[in-house]
Amino acid sequence: DARGVVHLGGLTGGGTPDHAREVHRSVFRAARAVAGQAAERGGLFVTVQDTGGDFGLDGHAPDRAWLGGVAGLTRTVAKEWPGVSVKAVDCERGGRSDEEVAEAIVRELLEGGPDPEAGLRADGTRTTLRTVPAPVRPGSTRRITSESVIVATGGARGVTSAALLDLARTHRPRIVLLGRTAPAPEPAGLASAADEPALTRLLAERSTEAADNSSPARIAARAREILAAREVRATLAGLEAAGSPVRYVQVDVRDGDAVAAALRDVRDAWGPVTGIVHGAGVLADKRIADKTDEQVEQVMSTKVDGLRALLAATADDPLDVICLFSSVAAVFGNAGQSDYAMANEILGQVASAEQARRPGCLVRCVAWGPWRGGMVTPALAGHFGRSGVPLIPLEQGAAAFTAELDGPAGEARVVLVAGDDPAALSPAGDPRPAQLLVRADNLPQLADHALTGVPVLPVAMVLNWFAGAATAWLPGAGPLVLRDLRVYQKCTLPELAGTGHRLTVHGSRGAAGSSTGLEAELRGENGVAHFRAVLDTGAEEPDPATWGSPDGLKPLDRSELYDGESLFHGPRFHSVRSLHGVSEHGAEAIVAGVRDLKWSGEHWPLDPAAMDGALQLALLWAQEALDAATLPMAVAECRVYRRGPVDGTVRCVLRGRKVHSTGARCDAALIDADGAVRLELLGVELVRRPS
Repeated sequence: DARGVVHLGGLTGGGTPDHAREVHRSVFRAARAVAGQAAERGGLFVTVQDTGGDFGLDGHAPDRAWLGGVAGLTRTVAKEWPGVSVKAVDCERGGRSDEEVAEAIVRELLEGGPDPEAGLRADGTRTTLRTVPAPVRPGSTRRITSESVIVATGGARGVTSAALLDLARTHRPRIVLLGRTAPAPEPAGLASAADEPALTRLLAERSTEAADNSSPARIAARAREILAAREVRATLAGLEAAGSPVRYVQVDVRDGDAVAAALRDVRDAWGPVTGIVHGAGVLADKRIADKTDEQVEQVMSTKVDGLRALLAATADDPLDVICLFSSVAAVFGNAGQSDYAMANEILGQVASAEQARRPGCLVRCVAWGPWRGGMVTPALAGHFGRSGVPLIPLEQGAAAFTAELDGPAGEARVVLVAGDDPAALSPAGDPRPAQLLVRADNLPQLADHALTGVPVLPVAMVLNWFAGAATAWLPGAGPLVLRDLRVYQKCTLPELAGTGHRLTVHGSRGAAGSSTGLEAELRGENGVAHFRAVLDTGAEEPDPATWGSPDGLKPLDRSELYDGESLFHGPRFHSVRSLHGVSEHGAEAIVAGVRDLKWSGEHWPLDPAAMDGALQLALLWAQEALDAATLPMAVAECRVYRRGPVDGTVRCVLRGRKVHSTGARCDAALIDADGAVRLELLGVELVRRPS
């Protein structure tokens, strides 16, 4: 009946390819074991690996790159089980103890917000992954010439053959193709059958019922063999016609000894190998629940063991180009392709490691979007078309391949898709819910935000969580704006010191009044919504001159700000450090942030302590204006210009806007020491507190 998995296998062991294979088997079987219930009832799926704390991007942990497929599975889980909370964590052990590593992982799960993946370096750095546009740049040196010897797998057929044909026309290198297909001549009289149905019919007409090969399945298999051999012969002829000398070696690329023997013959004839193109791959698309161990092994072995064999066989060759054909399934996940995503994510991490190890060699792992041809069948092409996903034309994809190999060494991993937006391959549905465990051991300060003796969740903390959700759900979209925050129902925390409270941030697209915004709700364990807001972007830069000191400020006639009445907050919420004054026009103070108040935690999207200080200043102003205690119940806009915690204390300016019989309205801003506005709270609605 398990509904949750936290798999730690990728954190352990030495990271050898054989150890990594066992880890991948283990994590896939764990996913398959819970697939049925998780897909229907929801739950939790978390994987933890140690591939350097950045998913292998800078290649500084090459010995652990073969473990990278764990994250590829997790991305696919997120696609197949939309109701499950999913996260991939790359936690670098470094010199840390078991206890320190465990603390970092737990802190990420409790405080890391809805980011679907997070890298945790041993030095405390936290990394999240984003794709960014980057035009291809020509390199300063020409790496591929007519003297180059390029060994390619999967290049006799499909899109890899189209890519090699473009390379041959451009640079005319010597090319060695490794493949399993036997390019034997076909029987006479079959040339008129141009596709599989026609060839199958013709073979069936020639067969006899008594023959061993007369079954429909065997006839269809024979037709595919003949078509594959045709394609190989056509590719060989095309490469020769383009000016590239070519050799074809029939070999299973997963067989390291056979690959090594084949390349010894190549060196005897042409000299050392100078480049690798690894394009071999097979598919066995099925959902995780339905996929067998044998299917997973076949898909992963072709990619992973094939790469191992190539690298081992060319260990002493002067390689100056390594190009690995990967897939966007590794980057975004793709339902039905868990094994393919795992295998290609391994390729990406190994590519980064190889680039770090060979700075003078150009290493590229190209995560291709779907091509028009190759593994994309007509039926699959129709599916992509209905989903609005453009296909890469063969000619353009082939030219892009050659351009990548003519580029400079550096960033090993690239995503190449048709159209301008890789995100189109990962359609934007409603964001994945983010679960939060609110308990005294991770948020002890909330005990000091209590009304009538019961802790109450502060508006500032909710704004902080909503900002974290927006960072994950609207990455790289510009200045953040949280609009129309509303308190639907006070969120009390009576079990804060005990079992705690499990809250969930839910997001949905199509927020009213915004084409890009998301509507967010914070719900309790019973599903009741306590807070809501619209998460959006696009705030204009503020003018600091508009936040001068309000007129008529006077000191308050009280000896203690935190009197238990208007300011009911305990010591860990004593954010207002120095009150400059209050008037009917507003107020001004110096407020402390999370660091100054010693709040635990490292990953603060905003600074809830400083924001609460601004709201406390609003309560003081309303107390003077209304002669009554109030509570904040709404914020029209929270405009964020600088994210993260403040450095010590900041200036807070409040300006009054309206006072009425049931409450008051004001604006507030947090202003950094350099005079820049960090954050604005506009349209703060204060409602009289019930007596």
